[in-house]
Amino acid sequence: MKLSSAITTAFFLIILSGASALAAPQLVVDEPNFSFGTIPQGKKVNHVFAIRNSGDTPLTIQRVRPSCGCTTANASSPVIQPGKSGEIKITFDSTNFFGKVSKTVFIDTNDPKSPAVTLTLTGSITEEIQIAPRQLNLGQTKIGTPKEVTISVTNRGNRPLKLVSAKSPISQVVARIRKDQLKPGESGVIDVTVTPRAEDRMLSGYLFITTDNPQKSEIMVPLYASAVK
Repeated sequence: MKLSSAITTAFFLIILSGASALAAPQLVVDEPNFSFGTIPQGKKVNHVFAIRNSGDTPLTIQRVRPSCGCTTANASSPVIQPGKSGEIKITFDSTNFFGKVSKTVFIDTNDPKSPAVTLTLTGSITEEIQIAPRQLNLGQTKIGTPKEVTISVTNRGNRPLKLVSAKSPISQVVARIRKDQLKPGESGVIDVTVTPRAEDRMLSGYLFITTDNPQKSEIMVPLYASAVK
């Protein structure tokens, strides 16, 4: 009897041990991809991904990693109990993007089968204000001699655009807006004059264009020039 009881106990211990070994959390994301369609440049996209734990032990959200600084992501809870649900809240800032974009967020968990899951945001961004060129590289510029370049500004939006100002913190850079009111589809020109001083070697900074567009109230145009005698 003692031998039989010992065998029975050992048998149940083996079963329990096997069941314990099989117990694990399981992260499930029914819709890991989200398309935000077409938006104007500068608009922020907010989306919530629903997640759940279909396993039989607690699911731990170890880390949520956006692919770039333009995207923020947060988990509603660091631990999701078996059978329960949670959320990953994502915000994407489209200010510095145009055309088709795809942004990803990685979720690291203690799910042994899928320790890393990818969430994806896709869509298209339209430029309501188009700048050309996107940066000003004047190359070698003679000291004391003004060098002039132009920037084209096109209103791609569906309402009138006002160019409020065009300024640079670099005192050697002067900008003048030829036409400050642009109808939809209309283009305007900004004249930029750079006059290096004798003590200058390299000029590097930005031209700041201010508009009345709430989605794109300020545009930064990089500017470079090297001073020569």
